[in-house]
Amino acid sequence: MAADSSHDLIAEVAELERRDVAVARDLEEVSRLEERAGAVRGRAGEVRDALERLPGELDEVAKRRTSAEAGAKARETEVARAEQRVASLESSRRRREDDLERARSEAVTARQSLSDARAELERLAAVEADLRATGASLRDESGRLARDATQVSTELQSVNRIMDAALRAPGSTLDELEDWGGQVRSALFVVRGTLQTERERIVQEANALGSAVLGESLGASSVAVVRRRVEQALRG
Repeated sequence: MAADSSHDLIAEVAELERRDVAVARDLEEVSRLEERAGAVRGRAGEVRDALERLPGELDEVAKRRTSAEAGAKARETEVARAEQRVASLESSRRRREDDLERARSEAVTARQSLSDARAELERLAAVEADLRATGASLRDESGRLARDATQVSTELQSVNRIMDAALRAPGSTLDELEDWGGQVRSALFVVRGTLQTERERIVQEANALGSAVLGESLGASSVAVVRRRVEQALRG
């Protein structure tokens, strides 16, 4: 084979590898942005749902606290009554020991019930505090999601062949972010499919060239493998 022809074939397969590397890089970037947009979309929906549930959860805790407070007051009354009963029996000269023991036992039970009621109040107060802290954290996360979406939107400007509709500003509300993320993922899915098809054509072209040079079928070898084998064959 003439030197010029060999040089041209080597240059051609090298150009195919360059194109393959470029498309692979674009595919990686598109997949990365698709994943980030999907993460914003998914989390925006979760945060929105959690924030929508929060008022109802706080109302439920408030109702339970009201009921627990009433129960604690009732237990306090029972303790006062039981202790008064014990004191009355202890000061009575005509008391029966079994009556006194029973009264003391009832006082112990009443105090334990009061302790349990107060513990429940403390637990509910902690639950309410956790819910309010969660709400604040979710609202902060909403802001971070909006910033993430804005960053992804900026990076999308450099993606070739993406639909113009996917380049719009993502907005700031959770509903807007969820809608934006879905639209961007769909647009990037199309771009990714186009790039995959383009890469398959490059691989097919490289394999056809390699098969012609080497006189054998290369199947579905990578472009890098084809380039290496073609160079080895033509340079001896």
